[in-house]
Amino acid sequence: MGDIEYPGCINELYQSEVLGEQAFLALVSVARNAREKYHFGTFLQLESETKTRLRPFLQKYDLEFDEKQESGDQIAGFVALYQGNTWLEFLAALKPLIDQFLARFKEIADAGPAEDQEILRSMITHENSFVQWIEKEIAGEEGSLGSAISQLQYPLPAP
Repeated sequence: MGDIEYPGCINELYQSEVLGEQAFLALVSVARNAREKYHFGTFLQLESETKTRLRPFLQKYDLEFDEKQESGDQIAGFVALYQGNTWLEFLAALKPLIDQFLARFKEIADAGPAEDQEILRSMITHENSFVQWIEKEIAGEEGSLGSAISQLQYPLPAP
């Protein structure tokens, strides 16, 4: 993912939310049932709210709010992964990508000054909500969306 050049690297946090928003928007539109649509919608909401929350942080460092549109191929890849697998297979295949983002967010937090740690650590919490979701879903545990929902100002109504 590259070297740490703080504060420029914080743009990666923003762009990860842009990517997540695009991916979950596409997944919502192809969800197989109301439960999966709710899960994708909850993460779409989390990505959107987090992206908005990051804007003042980017402005602090005079970084652009540019939203890079991912190639249709990358978003299509997420959709194909979902459509070509069972729910649990999809989640298991998604986990390594989430782990990469989480590791990168930790590197960025480690590079940041004390004054930025609250928001940098919040991004680790944010990414951990994906890990908890996947792990709880695979284990068949209830409340897999709990961590994600707890971060939302505007949670979606459950089906």
